[in-house]
Amino acid sequence: MAKNTEAPGRAWFEFVGRREELSAVAAAVRQAPSVVLLEGEAGVGKSRLLREVEPLVRDADLAVLVGWCHPLREPLPFGPVVEALRRARPYLAGERPGPGAAVLAPLLPELADLLPDAPAGSATDGELRQLQMRAVHHLLSLMGPVVLVVEDVHWADQATRDLLLLLARNPPPQLRLVLTYRAQDLPDHGNVLGAPYRRPIGVGGLETTLLPFGRGEVRELATAALGAGAASRLTTQLLDRSGGLPLVLEEDLLVLTRRGTPAGLADLAVPRALREAVNSRVSALPEDAVTVLHAASVLGAPATEELLAGTAGLDEQRTETALIAALDTGLLREMPGGRYGFRHALAAQAVGERVVGPQRRRMHRRAFELLGRQRPAPLVQIAHHARRLGSGEDWLPHAWAAADHAVEVGDDGVAADLLQQLLDEPVLPAGQRTRAAVELSRLAARRTDPTAILAALRRIVADPALTAATRGEIRLGLARTLFTLGRAEGAGEMERAVAELEADRPDLAAVSLSTLCMGIALDRTAAQDRAGMERATRLAAGTDPASRATVLANRVTLLAALADPGLDGLVAMLPLDSPELDVRRQCARALANAATCTAWAGRTHYARDLVGRAEVLADATGYRHTQEQCSLVRLGLDFQEGRWENLQEWAETIAAEAAAGSGLYVEPLLVTAWLDIARGQLARARETITTHLLPYGYFDGVVAGSAALARIEVLEGRPEQAWEVAQQALAVQRRKGIWGWATSLVPTAVLAALLAGRTADARALTDEAEAGLADSNAPDARAELLVCRGLLAADTDIDEAEDLLVRARAVFVADTRVYRAARTAEQTGRTLLAAGQPARAVRHLQDALDVFTRLGATSCAAHCQQALRECGRGAAGRGRRGDGTALSARESQVAELLASGASNRDIAAALALSPRTAEHHVANTLRKLGVTRDQVPHTVPGDRP
Repeated sequence: MAKNTEAPGRAWFEFVGRREELSAVAAAVRQAPSVVLLEGEAGVGKSRLLREVEPLVRDADLAVLVGWCHPLREPLPFGPVVEALRRARPYLAGERPGPGAAVLAPLLPELADLLPDAPAGSATDGELRQLQMRAVHHLLSLMGPVVLVVEDVHWADQATRDLLLLLARNPPPQLRLVLTYRAQDLPDHGNVLGAPYRRPIGVGGLETTLLPFGRGEVRELATAALGAGAASRLTTQLLDRSGGLPLVLEEDLLVLTRRGTPAGLADLAVPRALREAVNSRVSALPEDAVTVLHAASVLGAPATEELLAGTAGLDEQRTETALIAALDTGLLREMPGGRYGFRHALAAQAVGERVVGPQRRRMHRRAFELLGRQRPAPLVQIAHHARRLGSGEDWLPHAWAAADHAVEVGDDGVAADLLQQLLDEPVLPAGQRTRAAVELSRLAARRTDPTAILAALRRIVADPALTAATRGEIRLGLARTLFTLGRAEGAGEMERAVAELEADRPDLAAVSLSTLCMGIALDRTAAQDRAGMERATRLAAGTDPASRATVLANRVTLLAALADPGLDGLVAMLPLDSPELDVRRQCARALANAATCTAWAGRTHYARDLVGRAEVLADATGYRHTQEQCSLVRLGLDFQEGRWENLQEWAETIAAEAAAGSGLYVEPLLVTAWLDIARGQLARARETITTHLLPYGYFDGVVAGSAALARIEVLEGRPEQAWEVAQQALAVQRRKGIWGWATSLVPTAVLAALLAGRTADARALTDEAEAGLADSNAPDARAELLVCRGLLAADTDIDEAEDLLVRARAVFVADTRVYRAARTAEQTGRTLLAAGQPARAVRHLQDALDVFTRLGATSCAAHCQQALRECGRGAAGRGRRGDGTALSARESQVAELLASGASNRDIAAALALSPRTAEHHVANTLRKLGVTRDQVPHTVPGDRP
């Protein structure tokens, strides 16, 4: 492949390695619509890979638009996407955007003559943001086949993330969205798009991670640049110096080829790190070019030639000459809009370290003055330079201006960073410190992962100088943060906040009290929550609409948690059409919370309706936390409804992205635990439950986690231990009075009690659960009661037992709980088999086996097959025996279990085998595969149903 050039004098070496990634990304970009997420550390070659993809898809007549995110950003909506769209004119020929595109005219003056006139009227900032997002979507849909590349999404502002999430979830038919990012530099929530993301059905693409080069790729690149002889001598040194990062490696090779003495690296001025490699290239530049590079590093964001000239202190002619020389090095690149910036942050950092103190201060002063004259003023950049110039007093007004603007436009990330900087400033006056603390506490409640703010809030509420009302408002933010993270102490902080706020701030007191009484705190009873919620409702009367909406949303959550029949009527009272953004956000939260609880209760169809409405409202209001919660509701529903394809990967991705121990952490881990149980990974499921779920301090983690753990104990033949495991969760249910969540806890506990000879305990628990469900709208929890009654009836009336279990299964089927219905069918068959009715058991067991086989529930299927053999029937779908080299159906199951790290004991339990038989199958499987046990994960394909 011939060398390419990006800027005059800058050579790019031959593209090596990455063949599979190149082919995969090119194939994904040829699809429409598609979303490609390309992750990798700085310098690993993400941009270079995309540069190589472009000629491969050029024959597809695709428009390719590129925008970049930057670390020092202004809270300007959609900056990187706007940057890309500035080059869209050639692809809009003959297309006339609709009236809605008029809102883009201020952002895209290059396309102003193509856009319709702005309509009369005004909109709030939030409404304008939504209109602009829809207009961008519309504009992209008019362009035909288009690739939109946004690089360095880890630096994206929140508005850009919201837009990219919209495009990824609902892409125009011909859009190929390609995003690059560095995982280690993502915001605290760890989500590329600000919320957990799963490609919708019908949207292609892929997610891939680029890793550093290994020895073979380093040698290949060195051979292309230096020749085989020199490459052979230098490969080890090059690998050691670069760490396998292509960018660092190329910098070393560039210096070697320019010097013309590639005999070795020891005598070169280029040290092993990129920083020194960049510095060696800077040293060869004329003084003015170095000054321009220094100015670019001080500015910290792409800048125009005029701004670079003013910051560097050079006239127009000298700046032009210097800029050309800097571009020749490849350290700077030209960007749309006549701006110039570093190709990567590492180069900017390396150059910046060469700027000495007096020169740096002088450049910050010039930049501060020049930026202050721009309209609109880039407030974040102005604050940045003001802080570098001197005392805190001089910096404070600029920091406040930037923070206020960020809050105004809804960029919580920028606002939180600035507010924390203000709070860290020793000279911040007491009144301003209080103001910053209050603002930060409000932001904490809206952030997905607020761990970074937690320590600051703890420190602030301890300040004795605060008034009671101010301390209460800040403590409310602290309590909400603790609730988000699943910390039990959140309830105590909320109670203190109520006491501090009630006298002077009834609005916030009502919000605090209703948050405490949503039904999730373990140490409060349902009666306490109901009484507290009524008191909060009275306190909220006459307060502002946002406070009333918050209390109403919390009241909806409580009734949903209690499966109260009044829920539907209360949901209908939500002010969904309110003109206030915060009110609509609370409505979105209420719908999502209700969807979560009604899904647990077995009102699946209603839950799907609620979550759909919540998603629309959350997207329209940019409410990230609720967007992510909706994704979790769908994850749980997909599990129950048997939509298991790629479900494990989706759940594991969400769990990895969510904050450890937070509410967003529980649902994906429950799904992975139950999937592992269904597939026989009992040890792994046990670790997930005991390490992550049971320590979580709220109802769903403790109760649902205990139900899964008790199920494992039953499967492993320890019914007494299963009964004991269930007791802690049952105590929680008794205290909370929440019996309407169909978590499998009650039927699993009843089954364990019967197996352990505790018939009286089983009957008492069933009666207690039935009383607890009085007047509750919880179909699946009532179906679980039918299962319990069926198990209890088996010893005295097998016909009644079968009838009760069949009725329970019918409820689960009607509610589309496919997996739960199959488990009930299996239990029906086993109950009949134990009663000496094998002929009647076969139909139920075969029905269960068919579902388990389709789902890929390996362990469940194996146990059904064993029961069918006990009935004297062979199980359909067992497959052929091996021919001596190919794996049999049983050995394929063993191989899959081995690939996931299962022990022989796990395999025996999963497949209903004796330990000796399991050992025999393991030995045969390893022999046929020709690998050791440790090598199986690299041999057996990981794709599972």
